[in-house]
Amino acid sequence: MKRSCSTTSDDSEEEIIVVKKKPHQDAASKIDLRINEESISDTDEDDDDEEHITEGRSSSNFPTRLGKCEVCAAHEARYTCPKCEVKTCCLNCVRIHKKELECDGIRDRTKFIPLKEMTKMDFMSDYYFLEECTRYVEDRKVDRVKRYTRFNTELPVHLYRLRQAAKERKCTLKILIQNFARHKENTTYYDWKTKKIWWRIKWVFVNAGNLCYVDEKCLEDEYLRDLLKKYVDKDCVEPVVEKKKLEFYQSKGVQGLKVMLKSEGIKGCKNRYYLLDVNKTLRSNLKNKTLVEYPFIYVSYEDDPCGFEIIDSDEDVETETKQHQDQLEQYRKAALEKQKRQQQAGSEDDDEEEGDLAKDAETLAKLQAENRRKERRRKREEYEKQQSNNFLFTDEQLMEALSSSTEDEEGEGS
Repeated sequence: MKRSCSTTSDDSEEEIIVVKKKPHQDAASKIDLRINEESISDTDEDDDDEEHITEGRSSSNFPTRLGKCEVCAAHEARYTCPKCEVKTCCLNCVRIHKKELECDGIRDRTKFIPLKEMTKMDFMSDYYFLEECTRYVEDRKVDRVKRYTRFNTELPVHLYRLRQAAKERKCTLKILIQNFARHKENTTYYDWKTKKIWWRIKWVFVNAGNLCYVDEKCLEDEYLRDLLKKYVDKDCVEPVVEKKKLEFYQSKGVQGLKVMLKSEGIKGCKNRYYLLDVNKTLRSNLKNKTLVEYPFIYVSYEDDPCGFEIIDSDEDVETETKQHQDQLEQYRKAALEKQKRQQQAGSEDDDEEEGDLAKDAETLAKLQAENRRKERRRKREEYEKQQSNNFLFTDEQLMEALSSSTEDEEGEGS
């Protein structure tokens, strides 16, 4: 039997259906309601636990195999950094460890692992790494832009002739790979008909805020003073951009300037420069020099420019290497002679032997430095007699200061 009725209120309307049930059905419905209420409460508790875990803090105090967090040392660690293997417990600790240790979290694929500790995953990682290297090399061979990975091979005909012509003039010319900007902007070429080299020169005026000028074509037979004339001479009609900044150079004149060539391919070439003679041709100034693409010439009106170490043309890599080898050979001979004398006279303590050998080596180095100093002075005196009209080399004290810089370095290196 069913009975329905409807009730109205201010808030809502409900239709009540009354169903007459048996007593055992009423008990079963009550049990079902209790079970539903318990399941709802269980799901709420599980959601709370999941939210607590996402915050990075484990609710249980059971220890893990990683141990305590190495950053906060308050909770159990749950993460390991692939690079530095630092154990952390949450995202905040991960960020702190990356900031303090300057770690990027990327695993080092070339890290040394002892053979006993290597696993199957380590072998597979090395195998994949070698495969990537092979693909990289194959891509470079196919790509026409990136295939020039070897130095000075497969040069075009005009560059090969240019390098050979410079070699005939006792000038070592090194040509960069074609992707370098310095190679792209180089306009130096060798005229096959006239057998002359037209150089590209970059002038850097040090005392004018490193003001740079570029001459695209400079014949090798021209004098250096003639090439500088349009920048330094006031009466020169040829237009030059920002020539007003060179007023101090113009007041000094060409003969009162320091003209230096940037050294290339020698020991400590960053601050070393060759001193050039403005009364000689460009060809004679570049003799026995090493150039990369084209010369960089620095101009200063100071007698002793700061940060510029003047060296001679004979101080190249081969000469310095040979001097070092000679010093080692002489030291070895002195050590052998000392050992023979000690065997004849009797055995001595090891400390005394080492001290005597060191003293002999210092004495030998001082003698070599003194001989080189005398030889350098003799060469400069001969040069001053031959070039008496050159105003750059009239100050004897300046020349001694210039020559002593390299001598002191050789004495310290020995």
